[in-house]
Amino acid sequence: MTYLNDIGFVVKRVNLGEADRFVTLFTKNYGKVEVLAKGVRKITSRRSSHIELLNLIRFHSLKTSKNFILTEIELVNSFEERKNTLKQCEIAFLVCELVDNLCPFGQVNKELFTHVFEFLSKGEHSEEALLGFEMKTLTHLGYWDVENKFATEIESRSYIESLIERKLKSRVIGNLS
Repeated sequence: MTYLNDIGFVVKRVNLGEADRFVTLFTKNYGKVEVLAKGVRKITSRRSSHIELLNLIRFHSLKTSKNFILTEIELVNSFEERKNTLKQCEIAFLVCELVDNLCPFGQVNKELFTHVFEFLSKGEHSEEALLGFEMKTLTHLGYWDVENKFATEIESRSYIESLIERKLKSRVIGNLS
């Protein structure tokens, strides 16, 4: 059996059966991975609050014949300030969606991990900060040249949607200021 022992952001959750949940994590040392959290949807589960979207967690998991099973979780940072208002939640969901859709499974990108952590820690929510985050994310993943700039947020979103070949589900509504 192999195992994963790392720190990562929760970027996606999918319910499975009555009590389980698949959790997609963007980790520092393994890239994007998917783990199965058994029994986490039970009312008595102490781990359910740790695997909320955008939480930074330290985790341990074991590899079975099919997938990794989450065994231990420790909450490192919940980025609560990123979830206080509707606009902050919209930005948080967009960050999760961008990381989940643009990053391939298993590709390690420590620079992008640091970039996401710094963006969430700063707590900025202006249009310029979000546009800068999108451009730097695309640059870290090799989709964009850092010398080029998007004129507007709409231009940036159109480019991202052409990359993932579908519309983004998370939309930042209205003016962010």
